[in-house]
Amino acid sequence: MADVANYQDSNQNLNQKHTPVIFEGKTSEYFGIWIVNLLLSIVTLGIYSAWAKVRRKKYFYNNTLIENVGFDYHAKPISILKGRLIAVVLLVVAAINPILQSLVFLLIFIALPWLVVRGSIFNSRNSSHRGLRFDFIGTVGQAVRVFIGMPLLTMITLGLAAPYAAHEKNQFLMNNHRFGLSQFDMKRVVKQFYKVYFFLLIVPLVLIIVGVIVGGVMKGQELIKAKAANQSQSMLSANIAAFAPINSQKMMLAANEIEVEAEEIQAPEIKTVERVYSDNNPPPASEQAAEQATTAAPTEEQVEQFEGEMQEKLSEQDLQKIQEQLAQMEAQENADANTKDKLRDLLKNPKALLAGVMVGLVILAIYLLFIFGFLGYLQARIGNLVWNNTTLDKLSFKSNLRARDFAWLYFSNIVAIMLTFGLATPWAQIRMARYRASKLQIVGDVDFDQFVGDKKAEVKATGEEIAEMFDVDLSFG
Repeated sequence: MADVANYQDSNQNLNQKHTPVIFEGKTSEYFGIWIVNLLLSIVTLGIYSAWAKVRRKKYFYNNTLIENVGFDYHAKPISILKGRLIAVVLLVVAAINPILQSLVFLLIFIALPWLVVRGSIFNSRNSSHRGLRFDFIGTVGQAVRVFIGMPLLTMITLGLAAPYAAHEKNQFLMNNHRFGLSQFDMKRVVKQFYKVYFFLLIVPLVLIIVGVIVGGVMKGQELIKAKAANQSQSMLSANIAAFAPINSQKMMLAANEIEVEAEEIQAPEIKTVERVYSDNNPPPASEQAAEQATTAAPTEEQVEQFEGEMQEKLSEQDLQKIQEQLAQMEAQENADANTKDKLRDLLKNPKALLAGVMVGLVILAIYLLFIFGFLGYLQARIGNLVWNNTTLDKLSFKSNLRARDFAWLYFSNIVAIMLTFGLATPWAQIRMARYRASKLQIVGDVDFDQFVGDKKAEVKATGEEIAEMFDVDLSFG
């Protein structure tokens, strides 16, 4: 039955009038506003930022058109400045002391529902179209359930309630907005939210499994290589020990044989003059050391004779193993030397260095596209779900955001901003606003005379500025 109802609704939407939302902002115009706002905010140590915010919002509101009529923004800079000063004081207090920081953030968490409600009221009541103001009628009690209860539920369920929490937040913000006296109404689409988040959970899970398998294979290969290297090292140590030799019996036999042969060799006698020392006249320390060194150190002939004897006692197979191990060690040393030489050549060769940098940039680009792909998918799918299931009296909405478009916009914008050291920020903001507006349409007969409004009291901007300072999301869709 639900599928039949959706099919009927889609056919009905096709037969109705579609009014596009158009954004006519230009980068050249907005750049002048943006650069003046930036410079004056710096010169005035942030005081002008309140006026900068009003100018920026007015430009985007005025250039967002429905049937050639733009929106308007009515907030007063003084109200924004007061709220911003309170937010800055809280931020400074949080930065002074770790204990105070914890207390401030605890206070922000407890006051979060109030901040969301007051910020939404301020934004909506200072926005209008054709002279008719928007409004927000959500209560702090409802916000407590959504902005405190839902995150706690998500933590308890280890993230399984995240789609439900996202649905409740969007429905709370959308359903409590009004245009005049007419209220927005978003249908419950919890199942569709779970489908969107299910994809976001499945893809990382598959990637993690693939990564574990690849990592296991690579680790196994490393273990095999390490085991082979250890075996080679053990064989080398054993062979070297045998060459030393390690067997004490062989060593003693070899030493005895060398001793015997040395005795048999009749070397010419060297006359020495013995110096007699007594307790009262001990030998100098230098002469003692020289005498010990002379008696302890073997002569060159003894060393050569010892090596010759050991080579005769070792088998050809042992000698071959030792030579192979020494060759492997020499090859490894040569490989390390070649690596260092290549690194030096890379640093000296600009083209090779540029190629290495390009490879690194390609890897970074792939990573950013992956991250922006996930972000774009979430924003596109959730935005379409929210707007396509929302009505305002007899009007409905049609949103056609695409994940790949968002991914490309995010990626190209961040690259342009980085390459221009921030000067491409106005261009990036204009692009994003134009894209969002181009994918949204109003379905039905747009007759704004049917909407009736009433005068609302002005609201202080404290809640909105504190929420903005601490990055509290007041948006929907």
